[in-house]
Amino acid sequence: MKDYIKKIIPAVVIATVMSFMLFIYEPITLFISNSDDFWFGFSTLLKTNIVFFVLAIVFIILISIIVFIISRFLKKQSIYTIYLIILSSGLLFAYIQGNYFSGKLPLLDGSPIEWSKYSTQSLISYGLIIGSLLINILIYVKFKNKYAKIISYTFAAIFVMLCTGLIPSFTDINKIDSRKGLYASTTNDINTLSSDTNFLILLVDMLDSRAFDQLIKDKQKENIFDDFTYYPDTLSAYPFTRESIPFILTGKWYECDELFSDFYNDAFDNSKFFANLKDRNFDINIYEQDLQWTTDKTAITENVKIVNFDIDKLSFLRQQSKYVLFKYLPYSLKKYSKIETMNYLLCRKETVNNGNVFHSDNKETYDLLDEISFQDNNYFQFIHIDGGHYPWDINEKFEIIENGTYDDKMASALTVIEKYLNRIKESGQYDNSIIIILADHGNNDYEYTGRQNPSLYIKGLNEKHDKMIVSDKKVSYADLNDTIYNDLLNGKKSTEILNDVEADRIRRFIWYKDYGDMYEQILDGHAWETEKLINTGKRYK
Repeated sequence: MKDYIKKIIPAVVIATVMSFMLFIYEPITLFISNSDDFWFGFSTLLKTNIVFFVLAIVFIILISIIVFIISRFLKKQSIYTIYLIILSSGLLFAYIQGNYFSGKLPLLDGSPIEWSKYSTQSLISYGLIIGSLLINILIYVKFKNKYAKIISYTFAAIFVMLCTGLIPSFTDINKIDSRKGLYASTTNDINTLSSDTNFLILLVDMLDSRAFDQLIKDKQKENIFDDFTYYPDTLSAYPFTRESIPFILTGKWYECDELFSDFYNDAFDNSKFFANLKDRNFDINIYEQDLQWTTDKTAITENVKIVNFDIDKLSFLRQQSKYVLFKYLPYSLKKYSKIETMNYLLCRKETVNNGNVFHSDNKETYDLLDEISFQDNNYFQFIHIDGGHYPWDINEKFEIIENGTYDDKMASALTVIEKYLNRIKESGQYDNSIIIILADHGNNDYEYTGRQNPSLYIKGLNEKHDKMIVSDKKVSYADLNDTIYNDLLNGKKSTEILNDVEADRIRRFIWYKDYGDMYEQILDGHAWETEKLINTGKRYK
């Protein structure tokens, strides 16, 4: 019996190291480096992963015992030996691949990953697999009876290295955990308007200016925007949503000089726009699914409430397993992880005590929009919907489709926009409403460049046109907080704003592909002229 236990020890060591690397080490390092993607704190992460860690160990050990018993029953020790070599080679490959060759993984921003572009990385993976297998075979051939002891000690050393690698991470955990809050955007008052003055912003994600303009022409829907001014030459601030939302609402640039979550809180806490709205007796309502505002200053809003969430462990395991497979599988197999983005919001089980939590899905928002009720106070509303964002899996009737296109997803957003505006008109509060329909950034299929030209449509108070006006002004999203919001609040029409914008204006844009590595660019040209974006030499890391 003692000899049998001794034979199983290498499998126990491999099971422990493998499970620790995948379900303790990886989640902790992911949490520390991407803490803004997690709505829950470290203690929740650790408690949940310890369960997965133990289950994984038990599963691998049980498989190992079964293989060992079979090899004993058939009197073929080679079966268990081959199993150990394969198991050991797999762990060695995963360790090297996941920790030393993961620097060029595709960006998980929700866009479909074109794995054909990673042929070089696939070849490296194959080389690592063959190398790991050959190393184990050579060790066995040379040392045979000592093979089990050698791999046990080797992986025990790797286990110590992984544990040591976690030590620096723990210095940041308390700070990160202290920023985790229970605040969320509820759907409270989403169908409310003021009988006095309304300021309404509908942000439609990834709505490219020229693409959307062409779509409404093709659909013959230009009349939706009859009382608006359309600004085709608009430059956004960033190519992605994360920084764009706080910039649009606060005007503060993020330049990697602090943790993003600290920046986000500070920007919202000290927003001059919000302060101006409160001074003018506006109730503030923010409908943002991924709201990261976690301070008690959310109290200035009406619909952002403390909402208790439980974690859906099965959904959490699904999200985490997709990422683990994405990082540790060979490149040729990574596509089977079925991952396009990390979305831990899907793991929230809503234990609601202050209203239903808002979701940005186009159809959910469409269904949510209903008959409007009225209040006396002035009313501000910001709604962020998925718009044209990936995945492109629905059409204008919200039917689930395969092989959908960007136009299909934009058409579903157009359906939401039409209902959004019609119900305002039907309520009788259209004339006394400032309405801005804009995107956080544009789109260029699956490329990260060419996303700097978002849609922007503006209607001022009591503004009426025979048809939509098209402006040739060179607009920057820096103008939103600097001038546009104030001018509109002071009663100016969309045709009366931005009169000081010069025709030869040079505008600023911050480009990046990976969080934490940004480049300042300037544009001397039209917003859609990607080729005219020039790096200034300023890099933010």
